Amino acid sequence: MSGTIPRRERRKAWIYTVINPLLEGLRIEETFLARNNWTFRRYNRELEFIRPARILIGYKSVPNLEDLTASKPDMGEAIKDRETRREKLRAGCEAAFEALIAEPDFRQRVDNAKRESPGEARTLEHPAVPFYEVVAEAVVNHGGVPSHAGFYPFWSRFQSEFLSLRIGPAFEAADQAGREFRECNDDLERKLTQLRSALAEDDDIPWAPYDDAPALASR
Repeated sequence: MSGTIPRRERRKAWIYTVINPLLEGLRIEETFLARNNWTFRRYNRELEFIRPARILIGYKSVPNLEDLTASKPDMGEAIKDRETRREKLRAGCEAAFEALIAEPDFRQRVDNAKRESPGEARTLEHPAVPFYEVVAEAVVNHGGVPSHAGFYPFWSRFQSEFLSLRIGPAFEAADQAGREFRECNDDLERKLTQLRSALAEDDDIPWAPYDDAPALASR
């Protein structure tokens, strides 16, 4: 048979090392995107839980990703579009963050809040980290502060005030990028699910690996 036609083992590799990890990653991302939590982080200007496809699948599976996208150009374009929109969201969050921390009024409000709640703020302050940056990160992420976080008591007290500052072109652009990214993720999830079904049906491949030793032993 010609080597140009992907056979069963290659298709199994696509399903188990590329498609399934991507689907799992997209569904985890949806738990954040549904709350408009972009998971932006001030210390590296990255999206912590919205990751590039190569990270979602792991570096060992990158060759299988390259094989899949080369063999299925439409899927390659869909994944590429998702990566482009992810970077647009990341850049939009960074721009919104930079715009906010440059605002004197924002910094003044953070200082005022610290004076109103000195105990809570003091336990969180670090000499190398401006406290207003910690607050700005939460603002960019529409809050997104888990209740177990040490920052939560302070944030829960002042979040309404700080979220009211989430206005202006930079935030509008970031949120628009977030909405577009979520739609793109939903579309990619549908395409990956359809492709997995087609590959599995064509070559009688289970959707996930399983241990069939007991079944073989009973024959």
